[in-house]
Amino acid sequence: MMSPGLTPRRRIIELLTGTLLSSHQLAQRLGMPERQVEDHLTHIVKTLSRDPARTFLLEPSECQDCTYAFRERTRLTRPSRCPRCRSEAITSPRYGIREKDRA
Repeated sequence: MMSPGLTPRRRIIELLTGTLLSSHQLAQRLGMPERQVEDHLTHIVKTLSRDPARTFLLEPSECQDCTYAFRERTRLTRPSRCPRCRSEAITSPRYGIREKDRA
């Protein structure tokens, strides 16, 4: 259960820890627009890059027609079209946070 006093970014971090969610799923759970969630995600990536205990995970978008995976894409938003087959049937990327083992 999330604390009501958390900032939107802290709430997103809590939701993403240990699971993978798309920006659409996050927007629904947080009650905010998807674009706003994507803006917060860019800042969360920067924050987690300085945290040795956690890693930001990005499951890339994929074309549903030719299965092209957008592995080299650095932007966190969903691409509009496949560069291989020009299809617009693209899955949304999913994001997560993995906590490193503290041994």
